[in-house]
Amino acid sequence: MHGRVAGSLVLWYDSVLENGELKWQNELNDKNRVFFRSCDGIFTNYNWTEQHLEGMASDGAEQLHNVYVGVDVFARGDVVGGKFETDKVCAEPGIVPRLQQGQHQGLCGVFCRKGS
Repeated sequence: MHGRVAGSLVLWYDSVLENGELKWQNELNDKNRVFFRSCDGIFTNYNWTEQHLEGMASDGAEQLHNVYVGVDVFARGDVVGGKFETDKVCAEPGIVPRLQQGQHQGLCGVFCRKGS
């Protein structure tokens, strides 16, 4: 991709596992890390918990600055943020900035489906 489209960015969604199974992980872990290492970053599913974030940070996840923590604008299911609180997840003193430890910085990936 990078050879064909200058400045392109390839992200992997955390739900497809190394064995091809579709199963949302809500984090970067050993089941989806192989894809993360083969692209520019990973977009986590939006049903993560603070424990998922803490686990990624304490795991010493390489290139944590390339992990986009999913936030569902529609706040479906048991999620953090969404609707009129989407900004609170990504802004100080929000949850994602807590990933910032030294050189590591977490990013927000905003999920908003198209349609009525």
